[in-house]
Amino acid sequence: MDAESIRTLLRTYLTERPRNTTEISQWINLQDGTNPVEFDLAAMLESDASIVRIGRVRKSGMVERESPLSEWATEEWVAHHERNQSVKKE
Repeated sequence: MDAESIRTLLRTYLTERPRNTTEISQWINLQDGTNPVEFDLAAMLESDASIVRIGRVRKSGMVERESPLSEWATEEWVAHHERNQSVKKE
């Protein structure tokens, strides 16, 4: 699977709701079939202008050093949910 195909899959997957790095990695490997996809997932997510890091997941104080366990979402998802929060505050 080439990088552009992976980016397209990621945008679609993240449209539903935010996902963390581990969830995304596991899901991508399931899409590819039998061979795990090897690439720097965090770098690929960071390089896509339509995907944003919305936070780090910290469970029991553990965060991976090599590949941060971050939550990712599309800009559209973030914009939609920011709008809903501002309406509720009024």
